[in-house]
Amino acid sequence: MRLLTESCLVYEHPLNEKVRTYLRVEYLFQQVHHQLALANESQQLGFFTSLFALIEVLDRNDIRPDLIKDVERCEGALVNWSRHPHISDELLSNMLQKSVRLQSELLRGAKFANVLKDDKFLGPLRQRFFIPGGTCYFDLPQLQYWYTLDLATRHKQAQDWIAHLALVEQAISFVLTFIRERGQFQPASAENGFFQSNTEQFELLRVRYPLSYGCYPTISGNKYRYAIRFMQLCDTQGRATTDQQIAFELACC
Repeated sequence: MRLLTESCLVYEHPLNEKVRTYLRVEYLFQQVHHQLALANESQQLGFFTSLFALIEVLDRNDIRPDLIKDVERCEGALVNWSRHPHISDELLSNMLQKSVRLQSELLRGAKFANVLKDDKFLGPLRQRFFIPGGTCYFDLPQLQYWYTLDLATRHKQAQDWIAHLALVEQAISFVLTFIRERGQFQPASAENGFFQSNTEQFELLRVRYPLSYGCYPTISGNKYRYAIRFMQLCDTQGRATTDQQIAFELACC
């Protein structure tokens, strides 16, 4: 079987709605931070677009109860690992302290994004950002003015807005790290670009494969069974199934 020593791509696919929402929130936080430089108008527009999408996802999905349960589950796993002689006591202690802190703050906290939903500046902007072309300056003169403020002022306001979401970002990162580390990459092979197996109550699949194959994976499945089909771009149909034998690595988490 081919060793994955060349440039590879890791593709992740959630197997339940909870992890699907976690990954969406993580992705939107990455987008928010990526645009946080606010160096030009495009970055500023991208920052608000990602921030409002994040607020929308958190408003529609009350993930706080799930995060409380998952952080508690992580703490239980850490306690079990503490009995292993080769685990770093200092690292374990830090992670246990973090899990206890996150649980406490999640239990005391309100629904995520409530403060930002009620923000007097963000509120009117948010309504217009979901309308095609709704961010034109004749609709949002306050946004055009905000773009002219000095960079330090804009950075300070943007950081203050993100700070209201720091708890959910930390909790999502903590839980997803545990989920990902539950599974280790193992070699697998897709005959004619197809592979299937049982899920055994997994929550996340991670596929790592060489870019040189010129294809990408699509995954369908549920909590009982999943299938991976490698596809390639096609000028006539948009995409088509590859007939190659694909050597890849799979982590079931």
